[in-house]
Amino acid sequence: MDIQDLEVKINQITNAYVSKRKGAALTIGVFQQGHHYIKGFGQASDVDHSLPNAQTIYEIGSVTKVFTGTVLAKLVNDRIVALDDPIRLYFSSEIVSQFSASIQSITLRQLATHTSGLPRLPGSFLKNIKDPTNPYLNYTAQEMYAALAEVDLLSESGQSYEYSNFGMGLLGHLLSLKASQAYEDLVKEIICQPLSMADTTIDLTPEQQKRFTQGHSPDGMLASNWNFDVMAPAGAFRSTAKDLLIFLQANLSESDPQRSAILVRSQERHFDISDTLSIGLAWHISTLGNRQVVHWHNGGTGGYISFIGFDQAKQTGIVILSNYGDAFANDKSVDEMAIRILMEISSQ
Repeated sequence: MDIQDLEVKINQITNAYVSKRKGAALTIGVFQQGHHYIKGFGQASDVDHSLPNAQTIYEIGSVTKVFTGTVLAKLVNDRIVALDDPIRLYFSSEIVSQFSASIQSITLRQLATHTSGLPRLPGSFLKNIKDPTNPYLNYTAQEMYAALAEVDLLSESGQSYEYSNFGMGLLGHLLSLKASQAYEDLVKEIICQPLSMADTTIDLTPEQQKRFTQGHSPDGMLASNWNFDVMAPAGAFRSTAKDLLIFLQANLSESDPQRSAILVRSQERHFDISDTLSIGLAWHISTLGNRQVVHWHNGGTGGYISFIGFDQAKQTGIVILSNYGDAFANDKSVDEMAIRILMEISSQ
């Protein structure tokens, strides 16, 4: 599919989405066998009616989890941690003594694949929210430890898939403790700096703040940005279509042998959820109806929705970023657009 045909197809798919959402900003990036294409739709912000572009910054929510899985892969390759290390190895004896044997035995692999048995959120999380418009801001490591001391697993660890922000937040926290580095610094050192992803960050500079599009709730109201403490590894990063396409391109065909080994490890299947869905180190791996295999992750915060995915066999990838909190309306429009476009460009 040439660029002109691709643009026509993307316009057809995206126009309905933007037209239904007042003040929407939507940026789509495509990687197709060595070629990049990025286009914005809607308006950059309520005060800037120009089109969003490759440098427009969005919250990416749970796409952050793929970065956490990649950090894990790096530390495994460096033999700093092992996938089947139980979490008890990463806590002081004083802290770990508060946890049951089943909690102590959860492994890093299980946290990365959502098979730990931990619930989606810590039991005390919702009732302890201090600001409903910014729910993760004040949730601390001490509260996480207290939740681990009280939690009942939903299933035996390693036996079933239960998507868990709790588990991914814990994983990133443990990796940070082991490496003696802040989580954001780990991601930047291992992923962002080597790949020149300068706009992939948690804390924005004043210049980046000017390119940070305002989020919206599903009903079109302006939404507060989300900030994170200990749960940052589950959803704290902000990024651009340009940076995320660079990340996808590296996952498809990284030329540096050491970086390639890290990315390949993160992509490997570690648990089969169903006949058509597996999971790597945070990457979900779907076999579509046309037998196409796609590695992907999506994300949603109060005012944003995101999707990244790639087809290794066809050397294609897609990024979609929106400033609408579709996840809170159970609206899967962005996921559906992403898969449709990825199938189109991969069929050529």
